[in-house]
Amino acid sequence: LAAVLDKSKKHPELDEVYSSVLLKKYKKSRKVWCNYCTSLASQQRLDEMRELLTKALKSLPKDKHIRTICHFAQTEYKQGDPNRGSTMFENVLTTYPHRLDLWAVYLDKTIALNDHEQSRLLLDRMVGLKLPIKKMKFFFKRYIDFETVHGDAARLSSIREKGTKLYQFKPRRLSVPTNLHF
Repeated sequence: LAAVLDKSKKHPELDEVYSSVLLKKYKKSRKVWCNYCTSLASQQRLDEMRELLTKALKSLPKDKHIRTICHFAQTEYKQGDPNRGSTMFENVLTTYPHRLDLWAVYLDKTIALNDHEQSRLLLDRMVGLKLPIKKMKFFFKRYIDFETVHGDAARLSSIREKGTKLYQFKPRRLSVPTNLHF
C-alpha cells in the first residue's frame, strides 16, 4: 500500500499510512523505517527524514542500528547533504573500524561525488588500517583501480610500492631453543 501511494505521489495519505499503521505495527522492522526514509528524501523533506533516524534508533533493536544508519547516510549522499552523510559514516566507522562493507560503501559514495581529494584521503586511511593482509588486499586493489582511472603514473607506482612492501613482510615465528639452562 505504501509503495502504491508513493508512486502515485499521494504524500499526505502515505504519511498517514506510515505513522498510523506501519511504524506502529512494524516498528522493529528496519525495512519499514528505511522505506519511509527514502520516501521522505524523494519528497525533499530532509529535516523530517533526519528526525526519523532518531525515532528509528529508539525503536529498532541494537543489531539493526548499523545497517539503518548506513542506509540513512547513503540517502543523505544521494538526495540530501553529502557532508552529513560523510559524518554519519565517520561516526559508524570510528566505532566499527574493521567493517569492510561499511568502508566500501563509504568509498563508493565518495567516489560517486567525483571528489578525488576526499577519495584519496579516505583510501589512504583505509590502507593505513591494521588489518590482516587478506583484507588489506581489497583496499589496495580499490586504491590501484581508483588511481588507474583518476590519478597519474607517479601515484599509481607509489601505491603499488606500498602494496608490495606490505606483502613482502611476513611475520616469522620465534623459535625458542630447548637446551637453555637457568
